Amino acid sequence: MRVVESIVIESSPDAVWAVVSDLDTHTAWRPAVKEFRQLSDGPVDVGTRIREVLEWRGREIVIDDVVTAFEPSRRLGVRGGWKAADFDLDLVLEPVVDGTKVTMDWPLHPKSLLLKLAAPFMGGPMRRATREELELLKEFVEGRGDVHPSMDKN
Repeated sequence: MRVVESIVIESSPDAVWAVVSDLDTHTAWRPAVKEFRQLSDGPVDVGTRIREVLEWRGREIVIDDVVTAFEPSRRLGVRGGWKAADFDLDLVLEPVVDGTKVTMDWPLHPKSLLLKLAAPFMGGPMRRATREELELLKEFVEGRGDVHPSMDKN
């Protein structure tokens, strides 16, 4: 199963990157995320370990992630998993005329029998949740006041 969703944010790739690469902001724009913190020492980069605590459909899920791609203002990759599934998240930032196109591409790899059986029915809810995260990211970034120059009407 794979979910791919995109949105255009009326801010520069640098402004979007400043938010997505700042682990402290994730609980502000990702509604299911209750905790998102770095476990390893040093600055965030490829190999950084992260602990996510999500609340999904009434259940708490603890996910251990590792950063697999860290290309400032271009791409953040994360591989994570818990007992029921693994995933690879690729968050790609592309400059466009109106700001930045942000694409979340994340294949989910079910491991448990229950999740393997449920996966065909989870596509819609997972796409909606991903779209909601992108819309909240857009609101969060644009609300910081760093509007893309082409969108400045003053």
